Amino acid sequence: MFKKQKNISQLPTKVKLFPLPEVMLLPQTQLPLNIFEKKYIAMVDAALAGDRLIAMIQPIEETSDEKLHKIGCVGRITSFQEASKGQYHITLLGLCRFKLIEEIVDDAAPDSIKDDGFRRAKIDYSDYSDDFAKPSDERQKLIDRQLLIDSIKDMLHQMDLDIDWNDLANTPNEMLVNAISMTSPFQIAEKQALLEAQTAADRAELLIVLAKMTLNDQPRNFDLIQ
Repeated sequence: MFKKQKNISQLPTKVKLFPLPEVMLLPQTQLPLNIFEKKYIAMVDAALAGDRLIAMIQPIEETSDEKLHKIGCVGRITSFQEASKGQYHITLLGLCRFKLIEEIVDDAAPDSIKDDGFRRAKIDYSDYSDDFAKPSDERQKLIDRQLLIDSIKDMLHQMDLDIDWNDLANTPNEMLVNAISMTSPFQIAEKQALLEAQTAADRAELLIVLAKMTLNDQPRNFDLIQ
């Protein structure tokens, strides 16, 4: 019987890997995905038949997934719907970030595994055990909610974009930070910096800095930001 994973000891160290640029999954946050490539349909099939887990990670370059960033996030499929031609609409719930140790190339694996097309990797969660912890009131208060909202509103206004803030009105601070991080129109490097921020409060501060840099049309220097 399938059991939900509640801590890092219940997560596998070998995972199905889904490289996707400018798409970020954060712990305790939901990510809808349309799955249409054959190899990723096979990946979802394998996940649904087993632990329901998929490891999201960004490639370093937009045009190639040959080289990957070292930090990603494992998510559990919480809902799925079959579409036409065997495609899927799925929702992932972020569970825990991980460090990529190495991709798995097993020449002794059965042909059915070799031919499915998707990638697998060995990963480590030890730096991110707190990702399972529910945010305390003290943690929520570390985030300047109004400054964050004002900064993002100004940035989106300059870009002729908007968010339905009514939908986020009652969202707790950490969830708000993560939702904005995942949906804001940032590129790979910016998304990766947000993912790797140690806490949600750090992520909120980074969002404010990125918004101000966008408003001022400044280059992003992540060595200074982090």
